[in-house]
Amino acid sequence: MPLKFTVRRAREEDIHEVMKINMESLPENYWYGFYKHILDNWGEAFLVAEVGGKLVGYAMSRVEDQGDPVLLGRASEIEEGGERSLIRRIMESLKKVELKPVGHLVSIAVRAPYRGIGIGSKLLEETIRVMRDFYKAESVYLEVRVSNTPAIKLYEKFGFKKARIVKGYYADGEDAYIMVKRLQ
Repeated sequence: MPLKFTVRRAREEDIHEVMKINMESLPENYWYGFYKHILDNWGEAFLVAEVGGKLVGYAMSRVEDQGDPVLLGRASEIEEGGERSLIRRIMESLKKVELKPVGHLVSIAVRAPYRGIGIGSKLLEETIRVMRDFYKAESVYLEVRVSNTPAIKLYEKFGFKKARIVKGYYADGEDAYIMVKRLQ
């Protein structure tokens, strides 16, 4: 029988457990005030997953006003190639930019014993829904380690596309893909 889980909006009393999940699952960690800031400002997009009343995963997002065509899902530096995309970025930066709301999936994690049963997928699906329907975001983007093939495959399954490489993004020097999904 499949394990039953629920996804709900995070509450302030969840933050310490979310921090534990983050520390167990990811090398990038945040301080309490960062989680609280996101909860206070974009609470609909801070989700937790529970199994039998125990927190087993979370997805934490915020909304940013962006004019970057890559983060808006209108351009891809990876598809266009290096030099041409640099020139295009410079030209775009010279134009008057209209800022649009963009969702930023800051962090998503599921405790190891609960992976592979759809919790991460449900958290991602709900994040996309909230960003589109509640925050009216133009797109959603995230950063992912270039070596994290399982996560990249999950994001691609939900329609995210690799749009930019950020060299040395992570503290250990690993590069990140910026992956973007257009919503509007």
